[in-house]
Amino acid sequence: MKKSVFYTLLIFLLAPACTEDPAEVPYVNTVVVAGYLYAGEPVTNIKVTSLIPFNADSTEEFHINDAVIDIVHNDMAYRLVLSEGDSGYYHYPGEDLQILAGETYEFRMNYYDGEITAYTTVPQKPEGLEISDEEIFIEPIYEIFDFRFRDIEDVDVTWENDNRDYYYILIENIEEHPASVDVNGVIEEFFGQRNFSFITQPTQLDIYRIRGMSLEQYGTYRVKLFKVNQEYADLYESIEQDSRNLNEPLNNINNGLGIFTSFNSDSMLFEVRMP
Repeated sequence: MKKSVFYTLLIFLLAPACTEDPAEVPYVNTVVVAGYLYAGEPVTNIKVTSLIPFNADSTEEFHINDAVIDIVHNDMAYRLVLSEGDSGYYHYPGEDLQILAGETYEFRMNYYDGEITAYTTVPQKPEGLEISDEEIFIEPIYEIFDFRFRDIEDVDVTWENDNRDYYYILIENIEEHPASVDVNGVIEEFFGQRNFSFITQPTQLDIYRIRGMSLEQYGTYRVKLFKVNQEYADLYESIEQDSRNLNEPLNNINNGLGIFTSFNSDSMLFEVRMP
């Protein structure tokens, strides 16, 4: 899930500026980092690639699987290892590296005799998370057209955000084998069998409404609210810039491109039941 949450924001970072000649861009030596730390969780979401040339096959990815990468905290270096597969993902295999609110972490990578670095300070945990209802009821759907005539309760998620910081929300069904509200399986036939999961765009508001009509499965849902760090907010704002005043999106990687950032979160549960 987390491995794909933010890559859409790096699309503009994965290609050279339009004014450059692709033949002159040093693809191999230009490293793109997508590194995310989550407070209280293991380090598993660090990906490195080389810059993608314009003339590359759209299905081709330039993973870097031979880098030396450390996460440095309080002058202690924690060496990452390559995750399974030819993916460019790295993780820390031990349990002694703790990602803590308010602490600063360094990304340090040695590659082709060059050093790529970045820093992030983990934000504080979100405050005041509440949901409007911990239980809602949805009638089973027997015909696909039943969707159009249903009055299903929405769920409001609220939190404190006086400073207009950025947040995003993950809504996911956490049942092992959730039952569909669609008795005849039309939804599963169209989308495939999977647990419901949805991630919002970053927002500076203090409320998000989960539409009851969108909830496809019964069971327990987790609402996870993530507080976004400043470097990610800067990147997001630069990508959302006015098309009449385009600039290259911001990044916080020294001697490379991309982002190394961190998040903190709080969560609550609610139930979707059959009447």
